[in-house]
Amino acid sequence: MIHFHDVNVRDREFIQRYTLPGTSQNCDLSFANIISWRFLYDTQYAIVDDYLVFRFYTGHHLAYMPPIPKPVMQADGNYGLPTADNSAGVIMKLRDDSIAMGHPFLLIGVGQEMAGELERSLPGMFNIKPERDFFDYIYLREKLISLSGKHLQSKRNHCNKFRTLYPDYEYRPLTKSLIPECLRLEEEWRQDTKGDATSEQDTELSEELRSMTRAFTLWDYLGCTGGTLFVKGRMVAFTFGCPINHNTFDVCIEKANINYEGAFAIINQEFVRHLPEEYTYINREEDLGQEGLRKAKLSYKPEVLLEKYSIMEKQPLREFEHPERIKTETEELYRATFHDSEAFTQLYFDRCYRPERNIVCQIGGHVAAALQALPYRLGSGSIEALSAYIYAVSVEESYRRQHVGSSLMQQAHHTLYSQGYIFAVLIPAEPWLFDWYAGMGYTQIIRSIAPPAGAEEMDFAAFDDWQRSQGCFLRQNEQSFLTAREDLRTEGPSEPAPGMLRVINGKKALELYAQRHPDFEGNLRVYNDKDIAANNIYFRIAAGRVERTDRPLPEARALTINELSVFILHDEKPTMTLMMN
Repeated sequence: MIHFHDVNVRDREFIQRYTLPGTSQNCDLSFANIISWRFLYDTQYAIVDDYLVFRFYTGHHLAYMPPIPKPVMQADGNYGLPTADNSAGVIMKLRDDSIAMGHPFLLIGVGQEMAGELERSLPGMFNIKPERDFFDYIYLREKLISLSGKHLQSKRNHCNKFRTLYPDYEYRPLTKSLIPECLRLEEEWRQDTKGDATSEQDTELSEELRSMTRAFTLWDYLGCTGGTLFVKGRMVAFTFGCPINHNTFDVCIEKANINYEGAFAIINQEFVRHLPEEYTYINREEDLGQEGLRKAKLSYKPEVLLEKYSIMEKQPLREFEHPERIKTETEELYRATFHDSEAFTQLYFDRCYRPERNIVCQIGGHVAAALQALPYRLGSGSIEALSAYIYAVSVEESYRRQHVGSSLMQQAHHTLYSQGYIFAVLIPAEPWLFDWYAGMGYTQIIRSIAPPAGAEEMDFAAFDDWQRSQGCFLRQNEQSFLTAREDLRTEGPSEPAPGMLRVINGKKALELYAQRHPDFEGNLRVYNDKDIAANNIYFRIAAGRVERTDRPLPEARALTINELSVFILHDEKPTMTLMMN
């Protein structure tokens, strides 16, 4: 498998070694966009055969961006694209990585030239579809400044009207000290515009606000350039962006007070005028299928409408269409890893195994690693949290120490998050695994205890009364209890073993905490969740409610994802019994 790394601000210089000398004008390669939208996409990167590759989640589906070749020095001393093109080979390796991560292969943001090359080099393998809503609008810098020609007359009129109404307006570079003013203006703009927004558009606006706030928080590290407009000492517009390559600049955000006629036209013109002259092209990003936005972007007469295609295999599910093969190979891997009795193995795969609970890495059309996520409820009183018991984490011996196990766990965490789970628990099979699981966000906070005396003869109703009397408990349902009871009868009691717990959904977990502690009030900052970027954010808890925001909150207590489990459950003393371990 490919070893991907989380993208962070320290990677800027390394990533831009590939992007800045290149020819791609795709706005998704702006470093500011890569970082500021990571909360939504969980973006990671790797180097494959001297190509920079990105993978991320779009919704619940794993996707990849087109590979970017490592620039090489040209005869004139400048860096440019290598003459040999191995992108098709790299894409096939990405395809194998996607299948190993449990997803049909999806490549998005593909340019017209690469789409054509893939069709020629791998004929008949892919469905290639243009994604019009995500085409980028690219303009010549000089035309955005001059607004010359009849077709841009209306834009000149807007600018002239603004200058007539506000002759003393002032353009200022966007510095860090002006960020609070930008946030104030954005809030005004939101109040003025969101009244007509659909729920889908309101979600997009909220996501845009998170991205913008994240960019402002990391302003010193992103290499952004911005500009502002002031009228009589009050900010009425701002914008900022980041270079995509050596001659193309990406405008990430542009906001203006709509009560100042022409403010959008002026900030657009002035900002481009003040950019370094090396940027011949200005990318003003996509329209996302919004009719008004499309009309506005087209009205500036783009020099290039950058086409982007999505690419998916014509038979995307062929690696996943054989549940019996996958079950057989998972069972074989289980036997080779754990050496349990045949009676227990058969009991487990007959009673507990379900295809939808099985998470696998397939390499070369074969199950190389697997685990099962068994559904439980972590309950305390009347409050219950959907939780998964991670069981039988196994990696084929020939694939160990190759990041296959960690990729399998990452896949599991993303799957559980998308399915609404709040916690995950497990019992490490070996002492050294405690540190390994701790590196994935687990904390030794849940304990395993012996079942009640006579459990092998209990009916479920009696057992349920007992487990509900235990306080915070990972509750067995009737089916799991009957299976565990049969195992207890045939194999005898096992020694209670220490367990570990991980928060899967930070907001939902904190809502449970706030529900049980309605008088608590405070701010938290969660960080270091390497698998679920959505958890790395600020939380405000007050009056039994939880709000999440990218805006830094005062006196926020910083917690790793491991420490978050302790914060939420330290006074609950969570317990479990009769687990398959």
